[in-house]
Formats: sequence, structure tokens, C-alpha cells
Amino acid sequence: MQYKNNLTRNQVIASAAGTLEVLEAISQLGVPSSLGSIISATGRPKGTVHRMVSTLVNTGFVKQDEAGHYFLTLKAWRIGSVAVQALDIADKGRPILSKLGSETGETVHLAVLDPSGGVVYVSKVESPKSISVQTRLGQINPSWCTATGRSIIAFNESVAQKVLSDKLESFTNKTITSPDKIKKLLDEVRVNGFAVTLAENHPEMGGIAAPIRDHTGKVIASCGVAIPEFRMNADLIDRFIPLVVDAANKISNLLGYTTTLIKKEISHA
Repeated sequence: MQYKNNLTRNQVIASAAGTLEVLEAISQLGVPSSLGSIISATGRPKGTVHRMVSTLVNTGFVKQDEAGHYFLTLKAWRIGSVAVQALDIADKGRPILSKLGSETGETVHLAVLDPSGGVVYVSKVESPKSISVQTRLGQINPSWCTATGRSIIAFNESVAQKVLSDKLESFTNKTITSPDKIKKLLDEVRVNGFAVTLAENHPEMGGIAAPIRDHTGKVIASCGVAIPEFRMNADLIDRFIPLVVDAANKISNLLGYTTTLIKKEISHA
């Protein structure tokens, strides 16, 4: 990787770490803070702190008021809220994921939307089989060509638009890169309540996933089964879909989402 202005890798890392330290100091001060108070909190030189605060202002994480004081914006809160939400969902959903893993014998994931527009795995249950899909917690995957991702962005129009407006990379010879085709697939996810992908993100794996809703009905996560491509035949897909959908619905219920069916009586005159 080429670094601009002859910066070394270590300098870049140190600069990033320092900027994050300044961000944390502003959050801990708790109120709109002067440059001097931030300098005192970090113990860094004035010029260095000013440069780092300016970076945070320019990237939208910090604002400066008319008095020249600095404070965090909602952009910083949104990123933090994703982490808190993810921990809550992962904790509540763990028993259901374990049951889904036992029922399918495959690797099971719970994923949430990352601020980048991708999806990140926050909980997983490993498959006991010798040949299984290998993933890691915290791994970010593209949302537009994975089952867990499509299950989320199908119900988040603004995110889907943002993701599909960028150039879509082809990871395998089965990756769908046409925004129009993906939009149609997302329409199907909204109608069917689940997503199925096969060898789009990785040539040797596929997935089945369903959306998870919070108490307001908003889709905030998804749970899915990751399956080696050679095992993913039509019969397996048909058997696994109701299991995955049921697991997602049960986690949604734990988060306070309920569906009330209202039966209307028809009276005849």
C-alpha cells in the first residue's frame, strides 16, 4: 500500500490511534469541550490535537459550536448504537441459533448491518461436520451478494440504494453484479421473507437467511445458515428455509416484535 506524503505504516497507525483517543476524550468530557480541555485530557501537543479534532470535524464525527467548543455528533452515536444493539441481539438470540445449528448441522450466523453498508457477523454456531463453512466473528461481508445481507437491505431502502450505487465487485462467476437484477431479488426477499444465495460471495459456499425485526417491526439483523456449495441442493434448501425463518421470527419475538392477526367477521344480511 502506498502512503501519501511519505508517511510510514507506523505513522499512519499512530495518527489513527491518536485521533480515536481524541474522540474518546471528547465523549468522556461529556459536554461541549474547549480545545484546551481536550489537550489536558489527552496530554498531547496543541498542534497535534487541533489537527486531530479538525479531522473529526471534517469527517462528521464532531461539531464545533459558535463558542468554539467541540461535541460529538449523532454519527458517532450511530456507530456505537450498532455495537450495543448487536451485543443485545447476540445475547438473546444465542439459544435459538444453537437450536438452528443442531437442526441443520451447518454453521449458523447472526448478522447486523455495518455502517459501511456491509454486514458483520456478531454471533455464530460452528457446524460439527468435518467439511463446513469457515468464518469468523466480526467478519464483514458484502450485503448485496450474501443471504444475510440481502435479508437486511431488502428492508432498508436507503442502504440498498447506497450499496447498489457503487460498482459491484464480481467475487465468483456466479456473482450477480447488475443492480436491476439485485433489486428484483430484494423484491422477492420482501415478498417471501427469506433470501437464498449460492456461490455468489464465495465459490464453495451458499446461504439461506431471514430478517430479524425489533419491537417496532424494523429489520435490524438477520440469521442464516452457511452451507458448503456441494451440499446445497434443492431438497436441502426446501427443508432449511422454514427452520431459518422460524429461528428469525423467534429472535424477533424476543426483541419485542409480535404479529397480530385480526380476523374480521363477515355478517350476512
